[in-house]
Amino acid sequence: MATAFSLERFVKAPPLRQAEAVARGLPVKVVRDLVADPAISIADVARIVGPRRTLDRRLKQDERLTPEESDRFARFVTVLQTAAQIFGNRARAMAWLDAPKQRFDGARPIDLLKSDAGTRLVEEVLMQARHGFSA
Repeated sequence: MATAFSLERFVKAPPLRQAEAVARGLPVKVVRDLVADPAISIADVARIVGPRRTLDRRLKQDERLTPEESDRFARFVTVLQTAAQIFGNRARAMAWLDAPKQRFDGARPIDLLKSDAGTRLVEEVLMQARHGFSA
């Protein structure tokens, strides 16, 4: 996966290859690829990955994300993809992720993606929505 690494290639990779790439630290190209979508801002990514200044520096200096940052980024991308499938596109998915939810005591789903436990809660609600329950 080292050659021509892109967000699309990461997303389509088997889970084991994704885990290996995350453990090595993802190249910042995956961040650039994601924010090329007008529905996703660098601020959205920074909310999950880590401090905006650090992310900006990594982008400017073409540094890899740390394994921890890569893990948070991968969680975000996975949830974003699931939400986009359910709501029709990334813009609607981001609108849902960014809106406070009573189910989460007023928290925004995007803010829960910083932890594995929070991500599982968001994924659970998305799976329920996929099967016809209210999201």
